[in-house]
Formats: sequence, C-alpha cells, structure tokens
Amino acid sequence: MRLINKVLLFSAAMAVSSSLKAQGGSGQNFTQSPYSNFGVGEWTGMNFTQAGANMHTFSGAYSHSLTNPATLGNLRYAAFNMGVAYRGGDVQTEAGERQTFNGGGMQYLSLGYPTWTYDKRTKLEDSAGKKTYKSTPYGILSAISLSPLTTVGYRYAFENNEPFLNRTTHTGSGGLNNLQWSHAGHLGKHVNLGYSVGRIFGQLRDNSLFTVPDSFDLGAIQDTRSVIVKGMQQQVGFLVQGTLDSNTHSLGASYTWYSNVNAERSRLTRSYDLSSSGGLILRDTILQSVDQTGTVKIPASFGVGYQFQYRRKWSLALDYRYSDWGGFQAFFDPATKYAVRQDYGLTFTLNPSDEKARNERKMPVPVRLGGVWSETQQVFTSAGQEVQIGEFKAFAGFGIPMIRRYYDNSVITSVLHVQAQYLQRGSLQTGLAQERYFQLNLGFQLGDKWFQRRKFD
Repeated sequence: MRLINKVLLFSAAMAVSSSLKAQGGSGQNFTQSPYSNFGVGEWTGMNFTQAGANMHTFSGAYSHSLTNPATLGNLRYAAFNMGVAYRGGDVQTEAGERQTFNGGGMQYLSLGYPTWTYDKRTKLEDSAGKKTYKSTPYGILSAISLSPLTTVGYRYAFENNEPFLNRTTHTGSGGLNNLQWSHAGHLGKHVNLGYSVGRIFGQLRDNSLFTVPDSFDLGAIQDTRSVIVKGMQQQVGFLVQGTLDSNTHSLGASYTWYSNVNAERSRLTRSYDLSSSGGLILRDTILQSVDQTGTVKIPASFGVGYQFQYRRKWSLALDYRYSDWGGFQAFFDPATKYAVRQDYGLTFTLNPSDEKARNERKMPVPVRLGGVWSETQQVFTSAGQEVQIGEFKAFAGFGIPMIRRYYDNSVITSVLHVQAQYLQRGSLQTGLAQERYFQLNLGFQLGDKWFQRRKFD
C-alpha cells in the first residue's frame, strides 16, 4: 500500500474515533449558545471549507457538496476531504453579562470516488467524407461522508431566595451527526442527478446542578437528562451546466427530508456531598430511568443555487435555502415556537478550478470570500414582541495546491484550504443575547486514482 493511502486511512480512523467519542460524551465543542438549548440544537449547515457558501453548484474533478448529491456527477478522481476548526468568541446580554468560549473539533470527513464511468464515442462524417468522433461522458459517482448536523453547548445559572439562597446551573452538550452515502448519475455533458441516504444519530444532554452556596451540609443534587435520537435523512438533487462563450453557467437544486426519527429520553438524578475544595462526592442515586420515548418530526428543506464562472479566472455563486420549522415536533420540546428558516449565501472565488491545466506551469492559488445571512428558525418574545433570531457569517480563505505525478504521468491535485470566518447571532437591541465568534477552518482535500491497474509495478 502506498504511503498516501496509509496516511488517508490512519487520518480517517483517528477522525471517526475522535468524533464518535466526542458525540457520545459532550458532543462537538462548537458553540456556547443559549439558543442551542431548544429543539435538536444549533443547525450547523455543514459543508466543505473550500465550498464557502456554495451549497448547490460546487462541483469539479475533485469537488462536490454535502447538500446537493448531484454535484458528485463531475468527480473524476478519488477525493478524500477532512475539515477541522477552532472557534473562539463570547456571548453577551443586554444587562452586561458576558461568557467567553474556546472550542473546536472535526467538522467533516468524506471520501468521494468514481464507481463507474463510460465515454460514448459517436462517429460523425461530413459532406467531404471527413470522419470525426463525438464524445459523450456517462458515469456513476459515489461518496460516504460524516458530519455534524446540529451542535449543542450552553451554560447558564438561576438563583432563588426562597426558601433560602439556592442556585441551579444548567449545562448542555451533544448534537446530531449525519452519516451519508451519496450517489450521482452523470448523464452526458450537461446534466447530473443525485440521491443520498443518511443515518442520523446523536445525543442531546442537559445537566442541572442544584446547590446551596451558603451551606456545605445540604450538599448538591445533579439531574441529567439525555435524549438519544436516531433516524434517516434523504436527499435528491440535480445540477445542470452549460458553456457559452467560454463561460460556464450552473444551476442546481436539492430537496431534503427526514423519516423514522425516534428519540428516547433517560434521566439520572444523584445526590452529592460538597467537599471543602468545592468538589462533588457521590452520596446516592435517587433516580435512574427511561421516562419517555417518541417520534421527532424534523422539517424538510429545499434549496437552489446558481453559479457563473468566467473561464478559469473567477466565479460568483448565489445560494438560497428554505425550511419551515413551524412543523417541528418533539416530545422533549413541546412548547417552543419556531418559524420559517431562510439562508442566503454569496461566494466569490478567484481561480475556482480544482485541477491544474496542462498549459499551466503552476496551479493558481484559489482565493474565496463571501457571506451568509440567515433568518433562523428560533423565535423569542422580548418586551412583548416576537423576535426572530438573525445570523450573519462572513468568510475569506485561500488554498495551497500540492501537485504530484501519477504512474501514468497524469497530474493529481491536493489542496490545503485555510479559511477565517466571523459569525454574529442575535442582537442586544432586541433585549436578547448576542453571540460573536471567530472561526479558523482547515480543510484537507487529497486527490488520488483508485481501481486502476498499473502497467508496471
């Protein structure tokens, strides 16, 4: 086995192990948001670092999107993608309270590969008897991906003076993951159709700790409620591309729905003694049970995107996504009101091609910038008025190409993508919490050729 394949397999095993371990315990450590305390958590809208906000038309020889499976249709090489991120920031309230946050972890893990390709050649003959051939490509392309669908992380406390001073601290963690298996059919030069099926799994945890600050003798009560969620996600999509005057126009769309989503809530209540150093010493288990099971209705979503690419110089992509969260239902969150979520994305990219052209001495460095404005699904009442939480992201990044020759002298491209992102959610002007985060993303895109027999060992 070649060294590059060993590196890929080792990295994949380590990333999957770390992700599943984190999800089973405290979950992806990506947020400290009080808004993630509702429903199934904070919606990540996860995609590859190099895609920016392009969810529906990001497609190439090594590139595809996690949102539209039809973008797999242009894949010509095996492409391994892994993303990690660091996030730091703060959460502020109108009263001046402030919490800082530092976290991060694995964002996604994906392996895309051509399953079957066929190049149909048609013989053409003009009036002078000159023969030419027309080539029409067909293929089936596949990918398996793991990424967080939602993330949960919050910490807040309440104090009460009745019947004596006491404090209850709530800490949340967890989130939902999505293990996807995607396929796309490449139907000629202009049309791709795609389908994916995903396994949704994860845990949402809320840990409340009741203490009496002025008395060590009364101890503490810890009440942990965990909700295990399992289900299925399915996606269908299309991508249509055409070239006019050496410029490429792309139109893509996708539809996502969820089925057989079930949840099981368990509860563990324990009493503790408080040590003089402030630590907890287990005294007794008061309650341990599975108190409720039921179904969860996650709303379907629809998205569409358009991209204009000027030769190999630059591209501009517009993206829109719609999801009616008014239909969300879960027995563990029966009273929260939700609204329609809408996401608007813009991505500008210099040197958007993901492979080196034959006439280029060096592959140009891809540079991208853009932003996303979201009207999230969360609605709260402040000063007697309903406020829908808004979210804004701005990002800028670049890629570092790494070129190597394959045994048949073909050129294989790998790229290290670096991206900085600023996110703001909520506003102090509405009387609700405001979050601000800075995020640094690293995306590893490694290209290779698989399932090809060498002429010489």
